Amino acid sequence: MVPRELPQDHFCPWREEAEELKERLTSLEAKMATLERHVFGRRAEKLPPVATQLRKDADSTAARAEAAKKKRQERATRKAEEAPAREIRHAVPPDERHCPACGSEDLKPLGQGRTSVVYEYVPARFEKQVHVQEVL
Repeated sequence: MVPRELPQDHFCPWREEAEELKERLTSLEAKMATLERHVFGRRAEKLPPVATQLRKDADSTAARAEAAKKKRQERATRKAEEAPAREIRHAVPPDERHCPACGSEDLKPLGQGRTSVVYEYVPARFEKQVHVQEVL
């Protein structure tokens, strides 16, 4: 039988290693408790600093993407306005220039007419076509 308590007066390398491991275990448990309090403990700021920084980075990335999108839209609008414009007039044919109710042929245009804008791709550029339809 091996006695449970060995005398302290003799040298045993296993005993020294066991004591060192106990000290190390105590130290690591203390560090772990500190870290758990830091991560899971109560405080005003609910997110750990790393998560907060990641969220700020994501917000700034989203803001930059939104700004780039807005800039692209403004540039596209500006290009559309600067495109060379060609006006195409669509007059009512003479055989249709009469009132369907009374048959009167003394009809005059009302205002500028209806306009619609079409952007057509001509090789190497876009062309803005403004179609004006006569309204009687």
